[in-house]
Amino acid sequence: MPDPPDRIALYRLYDADGGLLYIGISNDPDFRWKAHLYELRRGDWPKKAVRRSLEWYDSRALALAAEEKAIKAERPRYNGTHNYDVAPFDPSSWPLAERGRKVEHVAALMRSEIINCRWTVGQRLPPVRAIGAATGASQQVVSKASAELQREGLLVFEPGRGLFVSDGIPREPAQAEPEQPEPARWHLPRLPHDWPRRCGFPG
Repeated sequence: MPDPPDRIALYRLYDADGGLLYIGISNDPDFRWKAHLYELRRGDWPKKAVRRSLEWYDSRALALAAEEKAIKAERPRYNGTHNYDVAPFDPSSWPLAERGRKVEHVAALMRSEIINCRWTVGQRLPPVRAIGAATGASQQVVSKASAELQREGLLVFEPGRGLFVSDGIPREPAQAEPEQPEPARWHLPRLPHDWPRRCGFPG
């Protein structure tokens, strides 16, 4: 007896060594597997898929929830969505940004989370809106602060996924020219010399 049309399959695709390549959902997993071969994918991974497994759910909502849970727990090699840790965030512990220095203040708060290893490599940052609400700053201010940390090598933006803590080598903010007096500004903490080792960076 055929499955009811509203049933949705959660499928897993594996390579020849049993490595998990991809997790997805479809009401027609046979067609979906073939369709992967015609999509533009990094590493041409669909051609590596030699085996799959199926779990059927009675609704799309149930399948979506199972897909998200499976991706977060199993970390398939070629999934993007849900395939990350979320950086911990307690809005009540973040002070309001100082008027006139909001970009520098928000950048300093975010930098501190990374330097002190509360946000670790590969974790996705909290939403810009949430950081802005916690610090009393606009989304534009938070975006500018994030751009500063990207220039320093502490953050990386992945299109379609968001901002992530980088595994690159961080750079300290550029210093003012010696002959020019430094204007009054929010003083940013310097990166400790052993920051990469303390936070578990390789090398």
